[in-house]
Amino acid sequence: MMWEWIVSRRFHRSKIKSANFLGVVSMLGMGIGCFAIIISVSVMNGFEAHVHNRLRGFDGDIRIYDADIFDILQKNRSISHIMPFMERKAVLESGKAKKVVLLKSVDQSTLPHFYKMSLRGLYPKQGQIMIGQDIAYRMGKGIGDEILVLSPLDQNIGLLSPSKKKFKISGVFSTKILNYDDTYAFITLTDGEKIFKRKNGIDGYDIRIRDKYSAQEQKKVIGNSVDNKISIFTWEDQNKSLVDAMRIERYATIFVLCLIFLVASFNLSANLTLVSMQKIKDIAMLRMLGASKRSIYNILIQLGIMRAGKGALVGFLIGIFIVFVQQKFSFIKIPPDVYFIDTLPMKLYLKDILLITVISLFFIFLASFYSAKTLVKFDLKKALQWEK
Repeated sequence: MMWEWIVSRRFHRSKIKSANFLGVVSMLGMGIGCFAIIISVSVMNGFEAHVHNRLRGFDGDIRIYDADIFDILQKNRSISHIMPFMERKAVLESGKAKKVVLLKSVDQSTLPHFYKMSLRGLYPKQGQIMIGQDIAYRMGKGIGDEILVLSPLDQNIGLLSPSKKKFKISGVFSTKILNYDDTYAFITLTDGEKIFKRKNGIDGYDIRIRDKYSAQEQKKVIGNSVDNKISIFTWEDQNKSLVDAMRIERYATIFVLCLIFLVASFNLSANLTLVSMQKIKDIAMLRMLGASKRSIYNILIQLGIMRAGKGALVGFLIGIFIVFVQQKFSFIKIPPDVYFIDTLPMKLYLKDILLITVISLFFIFLASFYSAKTLVKFDLKKALQWEK
């Protein structure tokens, strides 16, 4: 009702010094809470998006372990690239240096278009190998050097020495994510057929989906068009532990920062209680004139929104402004040798804005409701006789 709003404004303009001080503290608390959560969530989102793009750039969007569905995949218009692959644990040797790697044999014509990685040198051709920069560092090898490759699972059992194949290093790649640079090495499919003698053919396909399509949706589409026994994994499925850990970390951050709102709500509750006690005679008169308990609740809730809502709104807008400016101009720098990027990534989604809005309003309503509940229980006769 309009009269409830008028009463709330009169209470808000009260010249009670202690109440005004607590009101400023409540505004600052809610403002800092909104600002802190927006900045923290946007930074977490930025790093998540960066890591996800790196993972998708290396693993592709979907991986299928089946060799006989190439024709079906080619007909799917949502797929932009199809990478057939074979992979096996292998040993790289150079003198006394040895390194166990995941050797991946891929189509050399699709390789430059499929993987998104930093590369020194060239993509491998027949008789060549591309290794991660950490592998190159550990083995003391560089572009143009030769290295021996051994696949233990593909050796014949007997007295003969293991068969090793010599490769020339064509390039050194860098993904700067997880331990990929210390794990993977790439050769061509032709060389893979020679080394992986116990394999009957390719293991499956890595697939890249066009930007406007969802990997999860296409997983279902492909699954419906092929045998249900075929193993299909999205990039999230392949890195489930990491994705879940980052998601839990984001929720934990929001939960911890909500403690700022909790402290601010205590200040707001104390502020509203103080104003109410100072205006107890006025509230008692309103009750005597027929104002319902619900109206008193509304007055205190509106007063709480006036006191703390302004601070929350200001903190909210400042946070969004900083995120927007950082996205456009990247003015906040970070050391690239530590984080592998030179600017602080920030990304804010609509669902995050709605969540933060709901959280801030929840604490404001909670504090206001608690103060109003204490007030409506006050005896009217005592209230009329209250001495300030």
